[in-house]
Parts: sequence; C-alpha cells; structure tokens
Amino acid sequence: MESTMELDELKQAWQSLDRQLQQQKRINLELLTETRLRKAKAGLRWLQALSVGQILVGLVVTVFCARFWIAHMEAPALLLSGIVLHVYGVAMIIAGVMEMLLLVRTDYAAQVVTIQKYLNLLRQWRIRTRRWFGLAQWILWIPVILVMLEYWLGFDLWTHSPATVGGFLAVGVTGLLLTLWLMYGSPRALRRRVAGYVDDNSTGALLKRAQATLDEIVRFERE
Repeated sequence: MESTMELDELKQAWQSLDRQLQQQKRINLELLTETRLRKAKAGLRWLQALSVGQILVGLVVTVFCARFWIAHMEAPALLLSGIVLHVYGVAMIIAGVMEMLLLVRTDYAAQVVTIQKYLNLLRQWRIRTRRWFGLAQWILWIPVILVMLEYWLGFDLWTHSPATVGGFLAVGVTGLLLTLWLMYGSPRALRRRVAGYVDDNSTGALLKRAQATLDEIVRFERE
C-alpha cells in the first residue's frame, strides 16, 4: 500500500513539474515573441519611411514632368521625354503605395504566420518592381539628360545633335538587351546567380532582417 502511495505521489509530482515546465515554456515563448516582434516591426517602420519617401519623390517627378511636357508640346523629343518620366513618376507612386499598404497590414497583424504572409507578399512585390525599375534605368537616363539640359540651360540636345542622342539610345538598348540576356537567356548557373543577386538586393537588408526574426520565433515554437 505504501509503495502504491509513493508511486502515486511521484506521478503527481512529475505531472506538476511537467505543468510548470510547460507554463514556463509558454512564458518564455510569449516574451521572445513580444521582444522579437517589437524589433521586427521597428525595422519595418523604417521601410514605411522609405516608402513614404519614394511616394514623395514620385509626386515631385510626376508634377514636374507633367508641367514640363505640357510646356514643350512643340518639341517632339522633349515632349516624349517628359511623358516617359511622367509615367515613371506615377509608377514610383503606385509601387510605394502598394508597399505602404502591405507594411501597414503587417504592422497591425497579431499572428506571426500572418506577418510572415504579408512579408512574403512584400518581398515578391519589391522583387518584381525593383527588377522592372532597374531595367528601365538603361533607357530613362536619356530623357533625364534631355529634360535637365532644357530646364537648366535651355539647350535642346536633340535639335542640336540628334546623333548624340542616337548614340545614347544605342548604349541604353545594348545594356538593356545584355541585362535581359543575363536574366533570362544565359546559361542556367549564371542565370541563377544573377537572379539571386537581383532578388537579394531587391529584398533589402531591413526586410531580410525582419523575416529572419520571424523565422527564429517559428523555430522556437516548434522546439
């Protein structure tokens, strides 16, 4: 009888200890989750600030270029340059607003899995938009030069030297085609390296740090 009672007491003690351990684990998980989420969201707020900056720059570009091409409708090259940069400014605004929407949803989400979902959507959006913005740079620098020369110096480069603009276009198109080949037509190993480089740079250090923090929380929960 005494042996049976000792076994029952030992069993109850083990059960009590197990409950205490489970409770302590939950407390540790809550503390880790709260601390890590606070850290991750602080980094994401910097991304929000960058997105706001992008929207503001896009607004400035859009307004300036709209006024520019309206004032130069008699000059086809300047008109086209202003419209191209106007469209680019609108694209910057749209991309920035989309990032802001995803970041706001991420900031107010409570569940780690939900935050990971929105961060993944944000990462995919940034990769897609940064890729196309990067490709556009091969051509956009040409209308930038034309617009700035006219705005600052009153000098129409196309009118005075169309061959120079043609040379710029040749350089830009060559660079664009080479970049497209590296991204989509090069050997598989090289294409993967280029894609990985582009994706890493498009994601950004702040977003990668936030994703790593959330992954750490998920690993702790599984353990």
